[in-house]
Amino acid sequence: MEEHAETTVGECVELEYQVTREDMRQALKARARASGRARRAQRFALIGVAAFVGASAVPLADGEAPDTQSLVIAGLIVVLLFVLQPWLMARQFHKIASRNGAYSGRVDDFGVTVSNTGGSSRLNWLAAPHYAETPDTFVLLSGDKNVSCLTVLPKRGVREPGSVDDLRTLLDRHIRRL
Repeated sequence: MEEHAETTVGECVELEYQVTREDMRQALKARARASGRARRAQRFALIGVAAFVGASAVPLADGEAPDTQSLVIAGLIVVLLFVLQPWLMARQFHKIASRNGAYSGRVDDFGVTVSNTGGSSRLNWLAAPHYAETPDTFVLLSGDKNVSCLTVLPKRGVREPGSVDDLRTLLDRHIRRL
């Protein structure tokens, strides 16, 4: 399906798109930056891994060989926490989002409507009071402390480059950019 959008009179941007894994990866990364809980969890995990690696390296101070098994385990934990986990989450979210095929969206002065074969959802600006811009998407975020809801609007869904600027202008007018 061809991805395109139109800007119509009355401050409206319409989008058509397929959600990609990369869209979801960028959206989840933006959500993590906006969520205090996610930032604290990442810091806690990093401190835990650093402490584990540090404790494994203590024998070096005594002139002994380090416990290589502990270092390998710590390395695997780092890989799992910081590399695979975001990829796996994006993969799972993409799987769920892509079940309903192509999406169409409409952003206007009243809010955002997103539709697909599974139904449609209408958000007023109070439901998504913040947004983040990534290289390829606009991510609308809920206002709760855990940022439990997000709406992904891929920039490629708009037909003309000027429509991306129109969309950014609409979002800036109604909600706060993070």
